[in-house]
Amino acid sequence: MPSVNTGSRKIKGIKLYKDHVTLSFFKGEPLKISKEAFVSSYLYAGKNLSSKEIASLEEITAMSTLLNYALQIVSKKHLSEKEMLEKLMKKEDNYAAAKKVIAKLKENDLLDDKAFMQDLIAWDNERNFGQNKIVKHLKDKGIPDALINKVNFPQSIERKKAKTLLDKLDRKYAKYAYESKKKHVYQALVAQGYNHDIAREVTNDLKRKNDKVEQSLLTRDYEKIKSRYEKKYEGYQLKQKIYAALVNKGYKYQEIKKVLEDFTYEDDSGF
Repeated sequence: MPSVNTGSRKIKGIKLYKDHVTLSFFKGEPLKISKEAFVSSYLYAGKNLSSKEIASLEEITAMSTLLNYALQIVSKKHLSEKEMLEKLMKKEDNYAAAKKVIAKLKENDLLDDKAFMQDLIAWDNERNFGQNKIVKHLKDKGIPDALINKVNFPQSIERKKAKTLLDKLDRKYAKYAYESKKKHVYQALVAQGYNHDIAREVTNDLKRKNDKVEQSLLTRDYEKIKSRYEKKYEGYQLKQKIYAALVNKGYKYQEIKKVLEDFTYEDDSGF
């Protein structure tokens, strides 16, 4: 943080504290500096400090504060360079000092976007994320595009990961009609980050329930829909509403027609 003081200032006294040093002057406000800043220069009572020397002490102090803060962060979790810069700037609005701290962290292998990226990818692969979701995660974490563009996502591995989700999704949508289930599974895979081709290919591996189970689901949905719509509609209009709702749930015309055969309506020209 640049000093608001200008010109030469004479040190009146020096007080050492546990985590900092305070310089008092014959004129102007005291200056609080870090111990790193204190030992970086020969300071004593009676010494005149130029505005440039004061600015240097403040710069070292800012860097010391940010470096200690950064070390606390990296001891708890990994961050990208972008995330670290954002945190340092919130702590101390001093871009030059923040960049120096980041350079020092990189120099000591405490900050490495490439290694951080590889860890994120490994973690996301374990969670069965697809390529698109992994890339978004990397971008959200501030990994540069130049690094992301070098990552290879073998389609065989993407396909294998997607297939591991199939049983779980099959159970999740077990109460859906077959075609409706396929639609929901496909959408879930895309949301998980898989491209459309892989989502479509894996979805096609879904096995259709036997006719008895599918018929049971259709009858169940028919009764629910009929109960809901017959309060507002009747006759042919009611049948149209039921038909449209069942189609929307993924049932096929011939299957629906069989269920509706005993339904009383005014005009069957539409079926």
